[in-house]
Amino acid sequence: MAELRTRAVDRRLFRNYLKKADEHYESMNANYDSELWNACVVNAIHCAINSADAITVFYLGFRHAGDRHQDVLQLFQRLEIEPKELENKGQQLTSLLAIKNAAEYEERLMDREDTENAKKACNRFHNWVKDKLA
Repeated sequence: MAELRTRAVDRRLFRNYLKKADEHYESMNANYDSELWNACVVNAIHCAINSADAITVFYLGFRHAGDRHQDVLQLFQRLEIEPKELENKGQQLTSLLAIKNAAEYEERLMDREDTENAKKACNRFHNWVKDKLA
């Protein structure tokens, strides 16, 4: 297994990642309302990635810096949060990361079902992060 790449970040800067996540969240909802499925899914994914960065910076003082976004789940194991809760939230993040390549790079277009699933996972994950950081 390759070494997990991270980057140290001043813990106070978790707010910057949370702001980015909030902006993607707002864009996700606006794109959903306009039935822009591809943009909605991409915003949901990036909201979740920035949310994950916010919570790891807040708790650990660093964020994932590797090429494989899925590796952030290894950082989640280091958070001092109940393991069952982390497992559940990790599954929500994983569901979004699993469609990242298709949503951003493949020829397949996102449809309403993809969008509903991504939006639901993003809502749950992002709101959980905000609760933890409140």
